[in-house]
This record gives sequence, structure tokens and C-alpha cells, in this order.
Amino acid sequence: MSFTVDVKKELCGCDLSKYDEKTVFYGFMYGLDKTRFFTESDEIKLYLMHIAGGENIHSKPAKKLGKDGFEIDFKSVDFDFSQMNINPDVANGTDKKTGLFLRGAFLACGIVSDPEKEYHLEFSVGNEKKCDALYRLITESGMKIKKSSRRGKSILYVKESEAVSDILTFIGAMISSMEIMNAKIYKGVRNNVNRTVNCEAANIEKTVAASRRQQEDIAYIEQNGGIGQLPDELKAIAVLRKENVELTLSEIGKMLTPAISRSGVYHRMKRIEELADRLRKERGE
Repeated sequence: MSFTVDVKKELCGCDLSKYDEKTVFYGFMYGLDKTRFFTESDEIKLYLMHIAGGENIHSKPAKKLGKDGFEIDFKSVDFDFSQMNINPDVANGTDKKTGLFLRGAFLACGIVSDPEKEYHLEFSVGNEKKCDALYRLITESGMKIKKSSRRGKSILYVKESEAVSDILTFIGAMISSMEIMNAKIYKGVRNNVNRTVNCEAANIEKTVAASRRQQEDIAYIEQNGGIGQLPDELKAIAVLRKENVELTLSEIGKMLTPAISRSGVYHRMKRIEELADRLRKERGE
């Protein structure tokens, strides 16, 4: 099942008082845009039927978008679907009551993406006035969310990991919130490793390319007068480079007696390169 279903199952597993369950159910009904609700999860179905508190709530097996699940009919619930404003007791209540209401709304119209793929949470409210009311409730509770529309339906959404985690924590999905943050930490470590590997690979390529050029210069000098014509300090460098293709300049410097720095090796290699270039010019190459 999807990450959304896992989050909703976590929300349905919380032990609440009958009073708190009523607040959740009010949020759920507010978030619905029709009396029938589909869910893939038997746990979610049973929880919603439980907090509905009525024997006239029925469900039946159903299929939606190719997925098997259950359709629950809430038409017997006494709820005014034309109601646009949120009950002032919730809108101006405590964080706990607001969190319970938003938990219900998320159960009805919320989705959240798998954090391994992307960070995205949304309330697909549908009605613009309801969307505005939810937007005010969420932002006044100190959380970030944005308004938009998709195919004519109003939605609220966030795409930042911290904002997704904040909302999940606020509505009571603490375990799922931790999964979001753990996924972010893992991605950060993985990206750092990839950057390090890519950087090292690039450095190796540069070292190999530079070594190849230096060997070509040394071979050219050998073919046109020989290494013996080089000063002793350049001769030692040329011999070491010729015999040690894979070594860096720092490693070559450490093999000399006395050892010299990478910068010292670089400058001597530069003199070898200049000598090779001068020989090429003299021979018109």
C-alpha cells in the first residue's frame, strides 16, 4: 500500500476519548466533498465506521483506479455539506483540538508522497471556500502551506520536508513524521557520498591526463637527445614519472631524496614540459 495509507493507518491507531473522536469525525466530514468514501485499508474503514458512531454506516467492497478496497456510505450522517466555515470552537480552540480536526480532514482528503521519492503533502479539499478556511486554520497554527488548484479543484500543499513533517506531527502521525526526517538525512548522506565519489573520480581523471602528457614529453625528450641531457633534479623526476604512471605529484615528491613538496615537483615537471615544447619547435613539430 502507499505511504498515504500507512500514515492514515497510524492516525487511526491512536487511542482517543469519545469527545476527541467527535472532533476527528467532524474534520473528516468537513473534508469530504461527497457522502461516499473509498479506502484500500480495512483498518481505516473500521476506524471511520467506529468514530461515525452510528449503526447506519455501511461499507461494501469496491474498486477505484484499479485498486481493491471498500466504499463507505456516510449519507445517513447528519452533516451539512454546504457548511463552509469551520466551527469556531475548533478554529479558535487549542492546538490539540485543531490537530484532531486536521487529522480528520487529512483522513478524508489528504495525501502524502513516499519520502524516498519526493516531499509532498496536500489536502485536496475541492471547494474554494473550504480550502480558504483550512488554509487560515493551518497557517494560524504556525505551519506553512500553499494554495493552488488542479483541474478546477482547490488544494493546499507543501513540498518542503520540514513543512511536511510539521503537519504530520501536528495531526498525530509522529512515526511517519520521523520517516520523513530520516529519509532526508539518508538522502543528504547519499548525496554527499556521491559528490565525494564524483570529485575523486574527476581528480583521478585529471591526474591520469596530466601523467599521460608528462610521459609524452619525457618520451619525446628521450627520442631527441635523451634524458641524460636533463639537469640532475629534472632527470630524477623524469625517471620516477616514467616508472610510476599512476602516482600523484605529491607521491613522486616523497620518493625523492631529499623529498620535495607537490609544488616543487610541479615546477620541475613544468620545466620538462617547456624543454619538450622547445625541442618540438626546433624540429618544426
